[in-house]
Amino acid sequence: MTSILAVATGLICGSLNLWLLTAAGRRLADSGRAKPFVFSSLFRLGLFAIVAGFFAVVGPWPMTLYIVGLFVPLALHVAGLMRDADEKT
Repeated sequence: MTSILAVATGLICGSLNLWLLTAAGRRLADSGRAKPFVFSSLFRLGLFAIVAGFFAVVGPWPMTLYIVGLFVPLALHVAGLMRDADEKT
C-alpha cells in the first residue's frame, strides 16, 4: 500500500514540478531576470525534498519509488520534445 502511495505521490509531484518549472522558465525567458527563477527552483527543491524525506522515514523502497515517480513526467516530456525535434528535421 505504501509503495502505491509513493508512486502516485511521485507522479503527482513530478507533474506539478514540471508545470512549475515550465512556468518559471517562461517567466525567465520573458523577463530575463534570474533571481525569481532561482528562488522558485529552491522552493521546488525544498518542497519535493520534504516529501522525499517523509517517504525515507517510512523506508528506503517507498522513497526510491517516490523519486522514480517524480522524474517520470519529466522524462516523458523530454522524450516528447526529442520526438518533435526529430520530426522537424
